[in-house]
Amino acid sequence: MTHLSHHLSTELPLAVQDHLAPIQSMQFLGQGSRNRHWRLHTAEQVYIWREFGVTPPGANRQLELQVLQTLQSKPWAPQLELCLPEGVLFVADANAVPMPNTLNPQQRQQLLQAVLALWQHPFNAAPNDYIQLIHDYAALAGPTYDYLAEQLLDGCCHWQPEDFCLIHQDLHPGNLLITDQGIQLIDWEYAMRGNPWIDAVALQRMLELSPAERQLLETQLPDLACHDPWQVMGRWLTQLDSLWQAAQKAQSVI
Repeated sequence: MTHLSHHLSTELPLAVQDHLAPIQSMQFLGQGSRNRHWRLHTAEQVYIWREFGVTPPGANRQLELQVLQTLQSKPWAPQLELCLPEGVLFVADANAVPMPNTLNPQQRQQLLQAVLALWQHPFNAAPNDYIQLIHDYAALAGPTYDYLAEQLLDGCCHWQPEDFCLIHQDLHPGNLLITDQGIQLIDWEYAMRGNPWIDAVALQRMLELSPAERQLLETQLPDLACHDPWQVMGRWLTQLDSLWQAAQKAQSVI
């Protein structure tokens, strides 16, 4: 057995092997918090195989696939090739690279326009229940984090579900690729109908938005009825990240 055939037999489901045969090369790209990623080459195309691990707190595999399927016409969404219980196979851009330290003006505009288009994209799903989500995280994290959970609950209890829309909910440099066609957003396992302010403050973290860029996003953001929603939501998201990290750490040792 060759080195490649050994990797194929031990790392790839038969359905992927049969779908792409013959596979010319296979490269392990790394592992995120739960999922492993492989780059696969055939004579005609490059693919990414994303192997599912344990579903992390707050993620929803079924919803992720529904979101990706409805976004297939968007140039900034990954192109699905094959969906399996074990993972997802994507068509890849051979020249795609991770987000650099800074984006050029064109790339910044592409990213902002992609997120605005996402928020406006019709998606027929129930709005996310953030109160239940926080309770779920807190149950995993343990009583040490009860005070943090209470702060989060106070921050979201007045949100109106009718203001929710389709959001990525995990925007950070590791989930942005630069391709020959522009930008591409990856890893949609937390996507849902939720509060678009979460994406907005994530973009603020990534890009240090200008006043004009903030105003552009604010055209699609709900009124939070507070003095400085950017600061309020930035603090709320930082707290949510802390609770999620505690929940994930606890889940990994259960």
